[in-house]
Amino acid sequence: MIEFVYRENAKETGPERKIELPKNVRQIGDPEDRRKIYIEDYVITYLRRLAGEETLNSRVAILLGHTEQMDGLPYLFIRGAVGLKKLEYTENGIPFTDEIWAEVYGAMKEYFADLDILGWYLSLPGYPMELGPELLKIHVNYFGGVDKVLLVSDSSDEAADFFAYENGKLTRQRGYTIFYERNEAMQRYMIETGDGESIDEKEHFEDRAIKSFRTIVQEKREASGQKRVMTFLYMASTFLVMVVLVIGITLINNYEKMTGLETALRELTDSLEQQDTELKAAYADLGQAEDGTAQDGTAAEENRVGTTVEDAESDGKTAAPEQADSADLAEATEEADNAADSQEQGNTQAESADDTAAAPATSEAVTSTPESYTVRKGDTLLKISRQIYGRDDEIDAICSLNGIEDSDRILEGQKLLLP
Repeated sequence: MIEFVYRENAKETGPERKIELPKNVRQIGDPEDRRKIYIEDYVITYLRRLAGEETLNSRVAILLGHTEQMDGLPYLFIRGAVGLKKLEYTENGIPFTDEIWAEVYGAMKEYFADLDILGWYLSLPGYPMELGPELLKIHVNYFGGVDKVLLVSDSSDEAADFFAYENGKLTRQRGYTIFYERNEAMQRYMIETGDGESIDEKEHFEDRAIKSFRTIVQEKREASGQKRVMTFLYMASTFLVMVVLVIGITLINNYEKMTGLETALRELTDSLEQQDTELKAAYADLGQAEDGTAQDGTAAEENRVGTTVEDAESDGKTAAPEQADSADLAEATEEADNAADSQEQGNTQAESADDTAAAPATSEAVTSTPESYTVRKGDTLLKISRQIYGRDDEIDAICSLNGIEDSDRILEGQKLLLP
């Protein structure tokens, strides 16, 4: 089972040092807990192509890279491979001669100067699940150590397994990791050492795993981009809906406020008009009451004066005949004179009675003085002072209270405040 893994930033820490692990990887099998094996994808591509050249025969290659320690575990990073097409696996083993090693070191010097030998590769048609003792012997003799591994594959199958020396035998590793990077050294080695292919064809060579992985990565990026676009559109539409709702609610609230304000203004206007009407009616009633009081007082005074005068005259006329009947003819003239005197005295008494009757009327007028007076046609301040107070000395007080500068100039319908 092959599990593709894509990590944006993979870092591990340990007591020895921090290792910057590859970012783009895919896991083969289960992670190994005794060592971590990383092999670059161009190396896998080269080894598969090397094995495919001779499907019925074995192929051998040297694995190159470097080893680092972290958390007490060795991390093997395989970044190169040198194919040994002259070597084959036989019952007698694999003859790693000095000439073969010279070829290996020559290729390392030219293409992989900064890499070390980390193990070897064997393409074995129909290789068994358990490796024989001859392979164990070769591995121990030439590739001993915990940081050296053997990669075995069937030339007709893309699957491959790593083995490491443990407890006196080659033990199959549960899994390893393929990583992807710009491996320019391996690309150059593949192009320059390939047989029967033009340089252009080699430069455009690309393994199916790379294509598959890059396709997956691209699809993920496109899906991520689409997701970001959809998220942005969703947020934008949500924001737009919220703006529309806020505007709608604001308009509704403003409409309700304007309606309430219009109703309040209408009620205030009606109330003011009603108050104005009531004030006008009150002023009209007050004016009529003032006119009626003044007219009643004047009529009563005239009636009282007239009655007193008539009574006095009647008394005088009655007394005169009685005196004439009781006197003799000699005293007629004297009695007539006395009667005239009596009549004059009666007139004096009548005038006195008139003055006496006028006094209560004046007091009553003063007591019932209204607060205001509405000017009628033909009125003057003198007439109003006499009518309201029964005297002429209130003209200045009326002018001062109403701010009148010219006492001879008042207007019909004008309301005057009375002191």
